[in-house]
Amino acid sequence: MKAIRIDGKTPGGDRTKLSKVIPLETPYMVQLFPVYGCNFKCNYCIHSVPLKGRGYISEETYMDFDIYKKIIDDLSEFPQRIKMLRFAGTGEPLLHRDIAEMVEYAVKKQVADSIDIVTNGSLLTKELSRKIIKANLPRLRISIQGINSLEYKKTIGTNFDFDKFIENLTYFYENKGETQIYIKIIDCALQKDEENRFFEIFGNICDTIAIEHLLPAVSQIDYTTISNSSTKLAQNGGNVQDVEVCPQPFYLMQINPEGNVVPCCAMETVDVAGNCKEDTLYNIWNGKKYNDFRKTQLAKQKEIYSVCSKCKQYKYAMFSEDILDNDAERLLNLFK
Repeated sequence: MKAIRIDGKTPGGDRTKLSKVIPLETPYMVQLFPVYGCNFKCNYCIHSVPLKGRGYISEETYMDFDIYKKIIDDLSEFPQRIKMLRFAGTGEPLLHRDIAEMVEYAVKKQVADSIDIVTNGSLLTKELSRKIIKANLPRLRISIQGINSLEYKKTIGTNFDFDKFIENLTYFYENKGETQIYIKIIDCALQKDEENRFFEIFGNICDTIAIEHLLPAVSQIDYTTISNSSTKLAQNGGNVQDVEVCPQPFYLMQINPEGNVVPCCAMETVDVAGNCKEDTLYNIWNGKKYNDFRKTQLAKQKEIYSVCSKCKQYKYAMFSEDILDNDAERLLNLFK
């Protein structure tokens, strides 16, 4: 196997101890949510929940390219470059017809140390692969849903041509240029004794590879029926952190398709801190509404937000460097 296993680590590398550096003038990560839609209905994802039962997520399906350009231009106003611009969110980024042009514009503007696309990879035709590679994408993250067509169908709810998928991934890998490819699968998508087969199939068509653990991100889904109660582990394989303060609003902003800026990447929109069509990202990040949300987290009163009150996602996605509970009172004074 050519790929390096990075189980338990983030593709972006080592993390900074958050309590020592916040408040941040510049977010570490900006998550671009370009498409509210997906060609899969994975049984662990919000897209398997009927639309009426999802709660508020976004008013638009696709992000307008002019809005996107303003976002990238706004990022240039921060004192430092952000560490990561990530195309992700509650949907499949490759569904956006301008995804390659989006990457190209961000790379040209040099607004981030890394630019990542998080994708199921199923739409990576050879033509699209050539466009993305030509745009000089730094990192492609591909989420695998099984090791054959039958297992894929059980997870995604539709037929899937697994052999064609492998052919397209192999083409991307063989022509990738400087793009780094990260492939991961969650444990519930692997049957017993399939781990070695996963590495045999994918270990030679990516640079890094990992098995992650199921993250129970959607309150409307009973994950015990999917994982056989294996959600006792965090996404990185460690123990679930028993913490109260969500760290995401202190280092991350997500921008939804209509331009709404939200303080976390929960599967439902918890709060809107502003809209990038109406204000700059710098002003929103450092503004009163964002800081009020942060203060609520540090005061351990997140239950006043209905989405926060039921959210477990941050606990399962937490790394030890992100824990703020013991420093909450000191940090709250800084934000006051």
